Amino acid sequence: MPEGPSIVVFKKKIERFEGKTVTESGGYNNPFADEISGKKLVSIKTYGKYLLLDFEDFLITVHFGLFGSFLVNDSKKVNASFSLFFGDELINFYVVKIKKFGKDYEFDQELNVFSKKYRLEKTKKLLLEKYGDRKIGDVLLNQDVFPGLGNIIRNEVLFLSKIHPESTVEKIPSKKMKELLQTIKEFSKASVELIEQKIWKSSSSVYKKKEWDDQEVLEYVAPKIKRKTYVVEKVQKIY
Repeated sequence: MPEGPSIVVFKKKIERFEGKTVTESGGYNNPFADEISGKKLVSIKTYGKYLLLDFEDFLITVHFGLFGSFLVNDSKKVNASFSLFFGDELINFYVVKIKKFGKDYEFDQELNVFSKKYRLEKTKKLLLEKYGDRKIGDVLLNQDVFPGLGNIIRNEVLFLSKIHPESTVEKIPSKKMKELLQTIKEFSKASVELIEQKIWKSSSSVYKKKEWDDQEVLEYVAPKIKRKTYVVEKVQKIY
């Protein structure tokens, strides 16, 4: 499933359609085709694992799930689940889910590390108040707290912050927690360029690696969230 930085890369690939009018909309999983057709695509934004398509009167979100993809001015042999035509140009989305929201609906950009409105302290407060007794490795995949954060980022930021994923949230020192949240922000933003260069996964420190700096990378499946976890036990401390 694409993580937040990948969605930002997707946005960059189609943002040239901003300000253009949709001459036709289609797709087998698109109940809003008639409403979208004839509308101007005012802007394209991202929130977590969603593309946000602003049509001024309403917002369409696109979620790629596990197998979603898209093509610009091209098509696959299978039918698109969602398509946007701009005269002679088009965007075809495959195996995606879309939803419609009213123009007044707002996503909490204060939790979005790619937003200028992001507030680290708000994330920290939410984390401690609602998930203090949980394991940090589990909570990092909670999209209500960390929109866009997936398993690659989860493993990498815990390693970079030297925190073991089995650590209890409320037991992590305040300074160390702030370090983790800052690392999430910085790593997520830095990942965009790595994804564009197609070296994101290969340049990871521990994700899908057998060793780091001659030390073994332990691989196991976190029991609650059922996700592969990679840990250098001599580096990452359990709190």
